Amino acid sequence: MSDPADSVSTQPGWYADPSGLPRQRWWDGAQWTEHLHDPSLEKYGVTPAKVLGPETRVYNAFIWLITGLPLLSILAVSSWDVTAYVERSRSEVAALDTGYLLIQLLNFTIYAVSVLLAFADRRSLARDGFVRPFHWAWTFLSSAAYVVGRSVVVNRRAGRGLWPIGAMAAVIAVSIGVAVAKFMEFMALMPALMSTVPVY
Repeated sequence: MSDPADSVSTQPGWYADPSGLPRQRWWDGAQWTEHLHDPSLEKYGVTPAKVLGPETRVYNAFIWLITGLPLLSILAVSSWDVTAYVERSRSEVAALDTGYLLIQLLNFTIYAVSVLLAFADRRSLARDGFVRPFHWAWTFLSSAAYVVGRSVVVNRRAGRGLWPIGAMAAVIAVSIGVAVAKFMEFMALMPALMSTVPVY
């Protein structure tokens, strides 16, 4: 990115981003700068042109908490004693497993806290200069949906901000691995569990 296109004036101003993304980049008369502008926002008639430069914050504590909170659930599931659960099921001592219920309560708490954090994250992005950031209500669908949508919108407007997607993908991969390990552990105990089922 050293010169604007031949057909573009060399006067300072907003021009189509030479990277090909649907945004504009500031040409200072000699070179491209890091200042970006999304012209699609102007159609609403109330949005002033925003300059998002390298000093603009694209990450904050809220997005990293949303991304990392599922690790608490993963830790809880990985420490759940499947063998003890099967033993209690065989002896019919307990109809409900306390560990399982606590995991479900933790998952609901993580879900609710993630919604609140997404609301705070959206407000933080607006204060940092992002107009109409990705809406926090997507977290009701899933925290991953919010993380992906938020990161894509931020990257489109600031040219960076995709790291939370990679972090969320890693968390999801770990959660799948833990879930598969627990499932295999449970399946290994199934013959013992089935041997106690009365045959009529």
